[in-house]
Amino acid sequence: MADKPDYTDVAHIGPDALAGRYIRRFWQPIARSMDLVAGRAMRVELLGEFWTVYRGTDGSAHVCQDRCPHRQTSLALGWIEGDQIRCFYHGWKFDPAGRCTEQPAEKQGFKDKVTIKACPTREYLGLVFAYFGEGAPPEFPLFPELEEAKGTLSVTRHIVPCNYFQRVENDLDETHVHFVHRVSTGAVGLDELPDIDVEESDYGILRRGARQGGGANSTRTGHYLMPNTLLVDLPPSPDNKYWTLHLAWRVPVNDTSMASHIVSLRKGAPGDGRISGGRKIDPDPLTVTEDILAGKLRVQDLDPEYNGIFQVQDNVALAGQGRIVDRKLDWLGQSDKGIILLRKIWARELQALDEGRPLKQWKRPKDRLPLLVDGVTEVEAL
Repeated sequence: MADKPDYTDVAHIGPDALAGRYIRRFWQPIARSMDLVAGRAMRVELLGEFWTVYRGTDGSAHVCQDRCPHRQTSLALGWIEGDQIRCFYHGWKFDPAGRCTEQPAEKQGFKDKVTIKACPTREYLGLVFAYFGEGAPPEFPLFPELEEAKGTLSVTRHIVPCNYFQRVENDLDETHVHFVHRVSTGAVGLDELPDIDVEESDYGILRRGARQGGGANSTRTGHYLMPNTLLVDLPPSPDNKYWTLHLAWRVPVNDTSMASHIVSLRKGAPGDGRISGGRKIDPDPLTVTEDILAGKLRVQDLDPEYNGIFQVQDNVALAGQGRIVDRKLDWLGQSDKGIILLRKIWARELQALDEGRPLKQWKRPKDRLPLLVDGVTEVEAL
């Protein structure tokens, strides 16, 4: 008899792995819109595979498999012609639906037999999304919380050197803020450990961290949307007195690294929904993270004013577990309610997928989800 599938294995995301098959059933961001130049292609690794992403000369974004089916050369090396892409090696050309439209050195009928995987693609909130699964894509999830932004939307993408699920679990972990980010949160008075409460919702998990004190010690609400999205308010920091609306997708690059695609809105900041690329962080947080993990410096010795400190602190806490972790070694406590529920939901869904049973149809409400920052701009207003 074949071994029983491990429904707790959420870390491996190849196209044949259960978790990989599951996460491909949802729209995922692959790039920032601002990084796509019309008439040029780029190669991006995501979900353990390489993809070619390009913007046609008509301005439309497209995602397709990276390898030309002729001799396996990367299509990202080729030419963009209108909304189609031509391989650099022998000139085979493909349209946005994946159909081969030209083969200069072949007989006319051969091209009709050749196709590539072309992914349904959509741009939203400054990000390029694609559907990597089989069949028709699900309804595209919208976020009215950010669509009518009164501030500037900052759109960023950064690599975290560990498995994506370590980052997802961190999004359900309210208490780590008081230790990992204590340099910043302590300075603004966020110093009361929360009483954690979580519940499964129609879209994923509703997380509450109840606090009784004043100032920054307010009850925070976080919304985890299956399978890998977080909508939450972030507390002020010494250089930012505003609460920030934070929307993030934690997407696997491969089994041992992931990309956070983040759209942030700083309430009270000037702007009218314009999209920016965020502040340039120097030195690069990934380089700083790797130096800390290699023992070349300590995270505790970073300058509290370094504008990549939050990112590095999270990266070190996550990658410090290892690039990919055996979660059976964990001792979970009452503060880990969100993580316990998260793992139960994933195991349930992966088992249903494996057995061919109906999966839960996750769907967020059309109305805005409640957050602390609604109507709140500055920490003093709390």
